This record gives sequence, C-alpha cells and structure tokens, in this order.
Amino acid sequence: MNTSIIETLLRIVERAALHYVGGAVSDFSWFQMIPGISKPVGGQTLGQALHLHDAHEAVFIPTTWALVLVILAVAGIARMGLNRAIAREGTDKFLPDSTMTFRNAFEMVVEFISDLMHQNLSAKEVNAFFPLVGSLFVFVFVANFSGFIPGLRPPTDNLSSNFALALTVFVVFNYAGLSRNGLGYLKHLGGPVIWLAPAFFVLETTSLLVRPMSLSIRLYVNIFVDHLLQGIARDLGGPLSTIPGLIGAVVLPIPLYFLGLLVCSVQAFVFALLTVIYVAQAVAHDDAHDHDHGHAH
Repeated sequence: MNTSIIETLLRIVERAALHYVGGAVSDFSWFQMIPGISKPVGGQTLGQALHLHDAHEAVFIPTTWALVLVILAVAGIARMGLNRAIAREGTDKFLPDSTMTFRNAFEMVVEFISDLMHQNLSAKEVNAFFPLVGSLFVFVFVANFSGFIPGLRPPTDNLSSNFALALTVFVVFNYAGLSRNGLGYLKHLGGPVIWLAPAFFVLETTSLLVRPMSLSIRLYVNIFVDHLLQGIARDLGGPLSTIPGLIGAVVLPIPLYFLGLLVCSVQAFVFALLTVIYVAQAVAHDDAHDHDHGHAH
C-alpha cells in the first residue's frame, strides 16, 4: 500500500515537473484548457477550423491576445503614473518615481527607442514611426520573456506569429517609401546605370521580398534554439520520476536561462533596429531632398 502511494506521488510529481518546471522549455500551455483549443467544440478544434498545419499551434492565438491585454493594462498604469507626475507643481513633475515603477520602466523604454531612432531618422520621421517601432519592441520583448513563465508558450516561438509582425513592417516601410518619394522609390530599384536596370531591379526586388522572411525566421530560430537547448539540458537530468532526475531537470538548465534572458532581450532590440533601418532606407531619398532644398535656401 505504501509502495503504491509512493508511486502515485512520483507520477504526480513527474507530470507537474514536465508541465511546470522550466516553463520556457515545456510544450504545456494553460490556454490549452480553453474549450476548442485542445478539446474539440462542435466536432473540431480551433486549429482544425483554421486549417493549421499543426492544430496545437492554435494555442498561440489566445496567448498573443492575453499578452496584448497585459501590455495595454501595464501601459495604462504607467500612463496614470505619468498623469500624477504631470499634476505636481514646480519641477517635481520632471522627477522620476523613487522606485522602479511602471512609469519609470516605460520612460526608459521610450528614451531607449527614441535615441535609437534619432540615430537613423529625422525628427519628423521619428514622430511618425515611433508608435510602430516602440510597440514592436515592447511586444517582442514581452512575448520572448513570456516563455519563462510556467505554462506559457511564447508567440515568438511560432513562425506564423513572427511573419505577421514582419509583414506589418514590410507594408509600412514600403508605404513610407512610396508616400515620401513617389515613383522615385521604385526608380531606385533599377540602380544607378540604365543598362543594368533589369538586373538591379530583380536583385533589389528580391531583397525587399526577402526581408519579411528574414525578420521572422531570425526571431523564430533564435527563440526556438534557445528553448531546444534548455529542453536538452532538462532531459540530461534523467527521468523526472526520480528525485535526482527532478533535481537535474531544475538545475542543469539554469545557466541556459541566463543565456535565454540575453537572447530574448537582444532579439527584441534587433527586430526594432532592423525596422528602423528599413524605414530609414525607404525614406532616405526624401530626407536627402529636403536637406538639399533647405541648404539651397
């Protein structure tokens, strides 16, 4: 009887460890409990209804919306803190909070992204594209780090989610180029020499079309490999049904968690930086024209 109880407890520990230890390397998600995600509703799951290649990837949809709601809620709290600061009298309104509040955190992010954009764009363009770049950075950053929460699968671990973000960037920077430079934006695809225009046009167009895939695949591969390495380290600990194996599954991935923190931060920065560079390249001709026009005056 005692042996049976011990075996039952070990099985419970094994399942709990598999699902909750090292959330960044587990395939379990709390959102699988939503009707229609894992268990069919009306004869099929959400993934089947959307004709996804892997029906289990439907879990990224509620995860993404949940993270968006969390970001909006935190941003709302930060805004209320900023409003309270603005309401102060004298120079006190310019002082940061004494502790690390949401307001301070968002002001640091805003200053960081603003400095990054001012290094590549004019002040006018920074004002125009800051909402996009700032939102992408915050979302990718939060999405990457959500993988460290037990029971969450980061949306950036899904290629479709990343491609949606990259496609948004693709549409925006091409629209920016066309709206700022008109047909001149298309003309630069032909290169500087007219007799080489066909070859340049093919190369430049291919380069433009590759950018969304490059953005999405780069982010996906880095997050996927990071989680894969953590999963391998966890499995090296041995069977989770044993105490040594459970301890090994917790201890061995710890060094890789620190690497994961770095990867998550860097990839959010790289995604934002490449977005700024693509926009800067698209509007560069317009900026140069304005500069020459102003210099002539």
